[in-house]
Amino acid sequence: MLELNKGKLLYTFEQCQQCGICSAVCPENAISLSLRKDGLHDIEIGTERCIACGKCVKSCPANKEYNYEGYFDGFEQKKYFLGYHADNRIRRESSSGGICKTLIIDSLKNSVVDGVYSLRCTDSFPFARGEFYTRENLPSFGDMPNSVYHSVMACTEIGRIQPCKRLMLVGTACQLRALNSVIKGKCDEIIRVCIFCKQQKTLDSTRFLAKVMGTSVPQNLRFRPRYRGDGWPGIVRVDESELPWNRAAQIPFGKRLWTVPGCNVCGDSFGIEAGADISLMDPWCIRPHNDLGETLVTVHTPEGGRLLQRCASLILKPQSFSEVEPALSLKDVWRKQVTEPVFRGKPYKERYVRAVRAELNQQRLLRMVVEKLPRLPIICYRILAKLPDLRNLILK
Repeated sequence: MLELNKGKLLYTFEQCQQCGICSAVCPENAISLSLRKDGLHDIEIGTERCIACGKCVKSCPANKEYNYEGYFDGFEQKKYFLGYHADNRIRRESSSGGICKTLIIDSLKNSVVDGVYSLRCTDSFPFARGEFYTRENLPSFGDMPNSVYHSVMACTEIGRIQPCKRLMLVGTACQLRALNSVIKGKCDEIIRVCIFCKQQKTLDSTRFLAKVMGTSVPQNLRFRPRYRGDGWPGIVRVDESELPWNRAAQIPFGKRLWTVPGCNVCGDSFGIEAGADISLMDPWCIRPHNDLGETLVTVHTPEGGRLLQRCASLILKPQSFSEVEPALSLKDVWRKQVTEPVFRGKPYKERYVRAVRAELNQQRLLRMVVEKLPRLPIICYRILAKLPDLRNLILK
């Protein structure tokens, strides 16, 4: 998070959501990014160059606070689909059936939009960067990454966005909020696709998974990761070693270990406050393991519904709220929202303060166990994953 205090620009790493928008909008190149050992970036401010214009502060998504009143109103009336690409090979190789990639490619091919800002694969860490796609710069399915479970500064390439009539933005809620702040005047209409997100991860999460696989992430970060694909919920791979994703996710995601600190000050997992037309998420709890995969799509606006209808390569199966409710994680999103003020350092209800303290202490203990001890048998990780979640017990 960035703020101006008496004309001086101040940076708070603990609330930084790692979007990179600040460095992209700085007119004096006074903000640089410094890679940390955990794969995140520190923001370094060149005080001799900074003119205290405030552009970075205005664009920073961590500065935008919401009270979330009425956030969950209307979820029972929203439209839901289980969707996937009609081609089984693409469906199998992509994350959760390939919906996100299909939306991007079909929307450009069919002139639903003129441009899309999303991610492109790269050969070096973090193995993805922001990209502006058009019909002339049409991506293939292989050009775009599957799910990425380490942080990517997705907004650093906004200079690539060219003026167009209809623009699609694809990203997590914090990335969409950052992009919203800089696209005025670049397009007439905007369609926003939110990648449902409760917690981005540091590279230490991938290091842990590599250890479980019997390999490691090299210090020079020259390795080949792959997150998801090959069915549902798919696999995670580090170079030639791989692990089923349902086993891989139990500790890092189930216990919220190695979470990007700035994620604690965001409770907008569906991107509703960022203006999302649709949200894309994994169908946890409602779909069994299978060799193909699908995405749970939540439609927030009529424009989002029209977008889906115009993508000919998609197979969409309507679902009722009762059918998808277990996958929506509404209770967990609520927990994030009520604890957000505590992470921002504001006075708040004692119960929520106790919940945050318990969560942080439990995370420290679990990280110590899994990082300091040699590789544990899989059964040990399963036991750790089933330990009671202290935060959730307090917030019942």
